[in-house]
Amino acid sequence: MIKRMNILSKTLKFIFVITAAICTLGLLLLAGVISLFPTNQEIRGCMTTKMYQVELCPRSKSYVPISEVSPYLIKTVVLTEDSSFWTHQGFDFDEMKKSLEKNLKTGKFKRGGSTITQQLAKNLFLTEEKTLLRKFREAIITLRLEKVLTKKEILERYLNVVHFGKDLFGIKAAAQFYFRKSPSQLNIIESAFLTFLLPSPQKYSVSYSKHQLTPFAEHRLHQIIDNLYQYQRISEIEYQTAKMELASFLRPTEKAIEEIKSDTLAPEVVSEEETAEPEDD
Repeated sequence: MIKRMNILSKTLKFIFVITAAICTLGLLLLAGVISLFPTNQEIRGCMTTKMYQVELCPRSKSYVPISEVSPYLIKTVVLTEDSSFWTHQGFDFDEMKKSLEKNLKTGKFKRGGSTITQQLAKNLFLTEEKTLLRKFREAIITLRLEKVLTKKEILERYLNVVHFGKDLFGIKAAAQFYFRKSPSQLNIIESAFLTFLLPSPQKYSVSYSKHQLTPFAEHRLHQIIDNLYQYQRISEIEYQTAKMELASFLRPTEKAIEEIKSDTLAPEVVSEEETAEPEDD
């Protein structure tokens, strides 16, 4: 009887040790998984973004509230980049399906299906690595952003960190660099141009470097402006005005031409391809 009690005691101790070890391992794994995702405070607070090391702080003077961004830019970015932004929960499955079908048909990655929220998740907390773990983290962070922030806050943060060209991040820097304006002053064509840059800003900004729209850029701007009118984001008068002004868009005045000729430091020009692949993955 005593021998059986000793065996039972040892067995129970062994089970206890194994159970404790499994629980400890489980807690460590859980802690490791939790550490992969941002907290509510990290999402709402100031940070240096992982993707491009951009300083983002809603309380800073360099941060632009969405109320100080041109309505034209907001409408253009949402309609062009993520038309169901205001209604989806972080993912646009219809767009993802279309993207997959087009990429399979062409045999190339020509169309990305990421929403604005997904792009923000990548910009804020992820790197450029392309792994299954990274895609998993992106999905969870996307859901977290949708839960913690309002749609306006998501769009606001996106516009403050998104890439618009070489060393250009955020709408404030882009509006100043390309048009010498504040974000609130951007008109329809300027908004369309900045939106056009988003899939591949360094490549597509060649039009600005040349002071003239390339055929591809002109086609896309016409397309973006047509869509704004078709989906009733702008009036007919605004539409007709924008279409007329597009003919002279980016073309320098005679004075500017003389200044360009006298400038010995020519701007860097990046070749643009009409079939250029977007930066999104």
